[in-house]
Amino acid sequence: MTIILDMGGVLMKHNMPECIKRFQAMLGTRVMQNVLGLATNGEGLEDSLMEQYEKGLVSTDEFISTILQYAAQDTTREEVIAAWNAMHGGIPAERLALVNQWKQKGHRIFLLSNNNDLHWQDIHQFYDMSVFEHCFASHLLHMSKPALNIYEAVDAQLKQWGCEEPFHFVDDIAINRHVAEILNWVTYPDLDTLNAKLSKV
Repeated sequence: MTIILDMGGVLMKHNMPECIKRFQAMLGTRVMQNVLGLATNGEGLEDSLMEQYEKGLVSTDEFISTILQYAAQDTTREEVIAAWNAMHGGIPAERLALVNQWKQKGHRIFLLSNNNDLHWQDIHQFYDMSVFEHCFASHLLHMSKPALNIYEAVDAQLKQWGCEEPFHFVDDIAINRHVAEILNWVTYPDLDTLNAKLSKV
């Protein structure tokens, strides 16, 4: 079976409230929403700095320097990075263990994640990502979910690699699953739902 996993909210826990708290203190709510593009409910806003960064259309230096323009004068680069990385709640060991079990049973495991350079560095510094045959990351593809083009790119690549169809996709966000279903991917909201299906195979 070909399995495609999302990162945040599926494999990795989100700690969005802490990230929002830090940026509200650093920038104020209005700038956090209008410049960074981070809404108080944790959603990223379209055509924002956050979205551009997730698509790899602005560099990490540009991302940080833009935030520093609106922050207090004594705000440091390290404080911006810490606030941004506070979004990560860590990957529970049991989730990685479950995915490794699937791999050991012969399933092909891939990652499809809206990500960015800072988070990508953080993830690879602390976690072994070798469970994934390949990682598709938005900032490297210059496309992001839920746009259809990123799914089409992944779909074409997996077919080229001879991956078994249909593709099975886990994402916690409903719109991301709905777009994947256009390409006839089988979708699941969490790892447990997919694991229940695999247990019956």
